[in-house]
Amino acid sequence: MDARQRVEYDDARARVQYDDRRTTLFPTPTRENVTPRLANEENAKRPKPEENTTQPMSHSRTVRLTDDLSYVPPAAPLPSGLKGFLVTSVHLNENAVVDAAIEASNILNDYWFKVAYDAHRIDGEKPYEKAECMWIPGCDSSAFIALRPDDNDVDVGLCARAIVQECQKGADWKQPTHVSRIVPVEKCASEFELNALASDVLARRFPPRDVDADPIAFAVRYEEHSAIRHFSSSDVTRIVAEHVPDVGYEVNLKTPKKTVLVVNAGGTTMMSVVDEYDALGHFNVRRAAFDDKPSDHVPRSDVR
Repeated sequence: MDARQRVEYDDARARVQYDDRRTTLFPTPTRENVTPRLANEENAKRPKPEENTTQPMSHSRTVRLTDDLSYVPPAAPLPSGLKGFLVTSVHLNENAVVDAAIEASNILNDYWFKVAYDAHRIDGEKPYEKAECMWIPGCDSSAFIALRPDDNDVDVGLCARAIVQECQKGADWKQPTHVSRIVPVEKCASEFELNALASDVLARRFPPRDVDADPIAFAVRYEEHSAIRHFSSSDVTRIVAEHVPDVGYEVNLKTPKKTVLVVNAGGTTMMSVVDEYDALGHFNVRRAAFDDKPSDHVPRSDVR
């Protein structure tokens, strides 16, 4: 990186250096243990790095260069081995995000949902045992639900599809009232490791195809949720699309069969490949539960 930079937050919590232990919000979610305040109290005791304030920029999240020009990550990303879901809330406040995280984990841990998901599950798939709420470092607008154990091979896209479809037809478990979207995430990485993340995820989801085969239409969708750094959607799309084979696949932004979801949340980039993204209302489970037909677009309030 030619101009290696560090990001300083005005929010004191975002200055904290997170590690893997701090991201877990306890296996059994309750309002008391999901709130990030507990982690913040411990992390606030850590010394903050010295800063060079000689080159301020006019921005709410100020970008400055360190004395030695070395890059200091503003927040550690979620562990790369995690698989699960990004969860957004109906309302835009911290308590609403906590409620949404608890509700989403309860759905995924519900016995009747697991029974319903069996109809969608792939034969031989190693199921998850439980879903855990996690706070995303540097992001206060959404939460993460991790599927445990980490070596499960659940197809999170199919799992999210199952939730949407069960909500549409009226599930046996409680319908969501706090959750807006449950976005599947196959893998996480640092915000600066997009290229490596795309190489890993897309190699499995876009296998080589015969030259005579009908091309499969695909598209890349990028969104940000309290992103530490804002990236151009066109740049993200270009980098990701380079990892899709030229033979057997074609770009189709209107009616793609496969959609590559790229989410920048806090200091973490998340990625998955799903089918029929638009038809599933962008995994808006609340609309699937209470509307006759799920929305075919993402509400502006959900892309943060």
